[in-house]
Amino acid sequence: MNVVTVFINGIEYNLKGDEQEEYLHKVASYVDKKVKNILENNSKLSTSSAAILSALNVADDMLKVQNNNDELSKQVRELKKVEKVYEDQINSLKKQLKYTEELNGEFKEKLKKAESDDQLKEKDKQIEKLKEEIEIIKETTQKYIKENTKIIEENKELKFQVQSGKYKIIDLQHKLIENQINLAKEKKQKNPLLNRGSR
Repeated sequence: MNVVTVFINGIEYNLKGDEQEEYLHKVASYVDKKVKNILENNSKLSTSSAAILSALNVADDMLKVQNNNDELSKQVRELKKVEKVYEDQINSLKKQLKYTEELNGEFKEKLKKAESDDQLKEKDKQIEKLKEEIEIIKETTQKYIKENTKIIEENKELKFQVQSGKYKIIDLQHKLIENQINLAKEKKQKNPLLNRGSR
């Protein structure tokens, strides 16, 4: 467990935590800025009132990040559904393409056995038509593959944002807890009766 000495609104505190010292200093600095900002806007406030308002601001920040995180998670779930639909469509198109190529192969075999010119011409037309269909299917498949790739990239980015949001929530929760601890310490220091009662 790490123990660091920090200053919040000019008052010295000893913070203990499993987190790294740099993180604990960062938390204290964040709370210090919040308290000082509130006191600058209203110098008549007591330190304890400023601490309470700071706690409210931190809680507000945390809830906003959490709401944003929930929204991003919802978008990720929706994108996963879309991605699944595209994957199913791509698989279906690949099956169609394979089937069409098999048909094309069958037609070529039959053409070899054809005897009349009329039959050959008809088969040629059918082959050309199948070739056109194959090209269309290939183009459509490529289009879906590109769209799917784009969705996968967007999905990765959203997952990253969701993870970042979770870390921000954890960070804000730590800050809120530290702020509450600081408020309790300040109340204890300012109220001698509380100090005597706790002995």
